[in-house]
Amino acid sequence: MIAGLRGLGLPAAYVSGYLRTIPPPGQPRLQGADATHAWVSLWCGAELGWVDFDPTNDLLVANDHIVLAMGRDFSDVSPVDGIIVGSPKQKLGVAVDVLLVE
Repeated sequence: MIAGLRGLGLPAAYVSGYLRTIPPPGQPRLQGADATHAWVSLWCGAELGWVDFDPTNDLLVANDHIVLAMGRDFSDVSPVDGIIVGSPKQKLGVAVDVLLVE
């Protein structure tokens, strides 16, 4: 989508963050099911500013999207970057869960 928008001469950005998922009606919310996500931001002029689109889920970005970084592409906003040094017996585990706080 970014390439298509830029091909039309429109300024577009890659946005990285988290997405809060919502279970189907009648189903319990599965904790730990949330993950990193990415979407597109389009400059729509001074009046509207940047408008975010989630082409994966076919919707406009709203309150369930949490922005971590914005850049030209994935390499600009990689959510995890770094090195861990340790013995082969060590294991690194990372988990994210996004919950609504009332």
